[in-house]
Amino acid sequence: MASKPHPRQEPAYSGALNRANIEGIFAGAADFQKRRVIAGPMKQEIWVYSIDGLVSGSEISDYVVKPLMLTDRVLDKETAKDVIIYSVVESPVEDLDTAASKLVNGFCVVLLEENCALAFEAKTDEKRSISQPEVENTIKGAKDAFTETIRTNTSLLRRHLRTPELRLEEQIVGRKSLTNVTVCSVAGLTDPKLVEAVKQRLEGIDIDGMLTPAAVEEYITGGRKTAFPMMIYTERADRFAWGVLAGRVGLLVDGLPLGYLLPCGFKDFLQSPEDRGGNYMVVSAIKFLRYCSLLLALLLPGFFAAVSLYHQEMIPAAFLKAIVESRQAVPFSVGAEVLLLLIAFELLQEAGLHLPQNLGQAVSIIGGLVVGSAAVDASLISPAALIVVATAGVCGYTLPERDFADAIRIWRFAIALGGLLAGLAGVTLVFILMVIHLGDLKSMGIPYLVPMAEGGLPPLRKRLSREKRREKELRTLDSRNQR
Repeated sequence: MASKPHPRQEPAYSGALNRANIEGIFAGAADFQKRRVIAGPMKQEIWVYSIDGLVSGSEISDYVVKPLMLTDRVLDKETAKDVIIYSVVESPVEDLDTAASKLVNGFCVVLLEENCALAFEAKTDEKRSISQPEVENTIKGAKDAFTETIRTNTSLLRRHLRTPELRLEEQIVGRKSLTNVTVCSVAGLTDPKLVEAVKQRLEGIDIDGMLTPAAVEEYITGGRKTAFPMMIYTERADRFAWGVLAGRVGLLVDGLPLGYLLPCGFKDFLQSPEDRGGNYMVVSAIKFLRYCSLLLALLLPGFFAAVSLYHQEMIPAAFLKAIVESRQAVPFSVGAEVLLLLIAFELLQEAGLHLPQNLGQAVSIIGGLVVGSAAVDASLISPAALIVVATAGVCGYTLPERDFADAIRIWRFAIALGGLLAGLAGVTLVFILMVIHLGDLKSMGIPYLVPMAEGGLPPLRKRLSREKRREKELRTLDSRNQR
């Protein structure tokens, strides 16, 4: 019998707001700092608490402790605000739960007396600086990428979208991690129902920690049983801003150098962030090639296996003769060749991704060129099968989104197995099952195959001056893109 999740405890820490309870929460924490201060003519005992590493010790000493020690007034909540005037952000602390939350978020808590405390921001400046995108490389676009600090990411978004209508609504997710998740939208443009649906899904997440991209994607999208991604993720602030301006809801998660956009569809994963930086005619031609590459990456190994095993009459005589001659000394069947090469290709790809960059490139070169050529020379595999699988793999690299390309890799195996078992009928059957599966998917209530589901074609890159309307499936309050 499955155990039910334990109920959420609200508040997380109960009891009086006093020294014993605050220090009890952080008992055994080596980075928990406390300092006793004697203030004013009445020798009032005040305690200052902070977390080392999250706060700047010099700011606390200069802007909090020093004014307390030099004051000649009896301190309470109101007079303490007048004494400590150097802190930019001051926040009242009403209970023990708030005190603990402020401490782990870069505040120092000043305990004046029992159930009387204030929190002052003193966050350290230690964080990763803004750098260029590492995965989504750009030639003509912006060079700023998200970092692990959510306030830095919101500032990047503000610099790209300076409209006062930009709304940033924060929610805390995770009982232990207390992860700050910011919901980004544009008032008067984004569909309020869509924003509310995203916020409700965030409120329904009940886990100890939201620390990984998988946790974000699975819990917010509902964990659909599909290999295809249900959210767009990007490290580029300009692409994120463009998605929010188009009417999508954006998510920024503290600790992750990524921004998420939803809803999304099939066509969105075949658009590169660089498409907006190129000439519309060139980009349209490239997008057409991208769709062709998608079909080749998906169908080519299965089609080759099906034709070679069951439909030799479809192969031109000269080509068939070359295939037969190249396979005379090969000990494996065509089906075994294709499957082994697909598995070897995936192993090489994973090795290249998880090894250090220089070593990964060397492994890819050795595995792809040296081992592949040696296997052909030793008559272990046929050149035709090697060329087919390598071509399918290279075509898969043209897909802009890595998660989408991974889903295509899985379905490529399924289609190849269909071709091995039932020829072209098997390839067609598995392909139709994939299309039915895609047609059943919805991202926040929007069909995954829009506009193909409505009888339209995948859009090519229009001239920007002619993009008068936003995408109608997003149901934006303001459908006009230009005025």
